Amino acid sequence: MFYVARDSEGRICEVHTTAQDNAREALPDDNPELLQFMHERWRQQELDRLDLEFVRAIEDMIELLIAKQVILFTDLPGKVQEKLLRRREVRQQTQYGDLVAGGDDLIPL
Repeated sequence: MFYVARDSEGRICEVHTTAQDNAREALPDDNPELLQFMHERWRQQELDRLDLEFVRAIEDMIELLIAKQVILFTDLPGKVQEKLLRRREVRQQTQYGDLVAGGDDLIPL
């Protein structure tokens, strides 16, 4: 049994395992509307995760092209340069400990 909240158009917008102030309508586990909501939510989360991984793969590709001198960092638009520098800075400040061998956090291809 799940408890749902609905938006102003009557669509499910939240799902809880216990009743909440804004989610008191109980639906069985096999309710088609509930299953559709959960599937759409899962699909969006999966797309978001894949997008993040894809961004990182593109970033690694850019770094590889620069390292092989196929392109120059200065050939990239200013906004791209800023984003790459900021991401590099943040990653360097992040402590990975023993999770990443050699401190290299590039995605293996």
